[in-house]
Amino acid sequence: MKIPKVSKRRNFELYSITQCALYKITSPSKLVAALITKDAALKSILESDENYRQFTLLEEINPFSGKKTKARLVQTPARNLRAIHERILKLLQRVQYPEYAHAGVKKRSYRSNAKVHESSKCIATFDLKNFYGSTSNHMVRKFFLNQLNCAGDVAGILTAVTTFNGCLPTGSPLSPLLALYTAKPMFDALEAFAKKHDLKFTCYVDDLTFSGDKLPASLSREVKSIVVKHNYNLSEPKTRIYRENQAKHVTGTVIINNKIRVPHIRFLTARNIQSAIDGVYDNHGFSNIKLTEKLAGLMNEASYLDYKFHEKALMAHAKLRSERAKLAV
Repeated sequence: MKIPKVSKRRNFELYSITQCALYKITSPSKLVAALITKDAALKSILESDENYRQFTLLEEINPFSGKKTKARLVQTPARNLRAIHERILKLLQRVQYPEYAHAGVKKRSYRSNAKVHESSKCIATFDLKNFYGSTSNHMVRKFFLNQLNCAGDVAGILTAVTTFNGCLPTGSPLSPLLALYTAKPMFDALEAFAKKHDLKFTCYVDDLTFSGDKLPASLSREVKSIVVKHNYNLSEPKTRIYRENQAKHVTGTVIINNKIRVPHIRFLTARNIQSAIDGVYDNHGFSNIKLTEKLAGLMNEASYLDYKFHEKALMAHAKLRSERAKLAV
């Protein structure tokens, strides 16, 4: 019997920023080549007033959890500009990223962010206020000039195609990683502060987390000072300090007894969705197939955070396949 050949997964290698295709670009024509586009296409984007679709996502309340999502303004790039953003993203994703970064980079996630702090006795979390809106085009241009060492006109073009109304757009796939690199001087300063006090530091987009056996009394004041110095602000009502033996909420997870767990709100949501499927809870207008999809998604997330939910996730997906098969008949 012939044994099927198993293909090896290609390793994703990271390189120094000096090896990035965007590094030290000296002319617009070389930029066009690096972006795999054409002069006319780039010129059209630069001259257009219709590069983004801007809309407001209305405030929502999840009927199964009661969780409220605030209204927010979203700017999504048009197709041609999105292709440029995706190309820049692809190039920057190959650059060696800081150890503290867990969003917008390969092989990192909100779980890996929490994992760093899993064994710490004390944890503090901070939230950057209006992170993308505070990341100005001037800051972005400094990144292209000072970190990528691009020529001035090239840095200007890259800034023009990656920002909207003077800041980073909220609906671009590039914005999380570009925000990371643009704000790197601030994040580096926060990391240096953490090391000085023997703390662990991570960032996940606009979420900052510090942890250690003991948190310095000056932590909140010094974090705020560093953030403000770099032209950002904290959403101070969202600052949380967790002491030993407390459940610690970190980027979509909860750490209990030094183990990452699934937050209680997800159990509540899953129970209510299952009750809606069973007909003993309001379905809020969702069909059975949609409810089953929601439940399967929740079980996927639970399994990702805690493997003991793996079997339940498999069962939820089996049920989803069954429901889809009924619709196909």
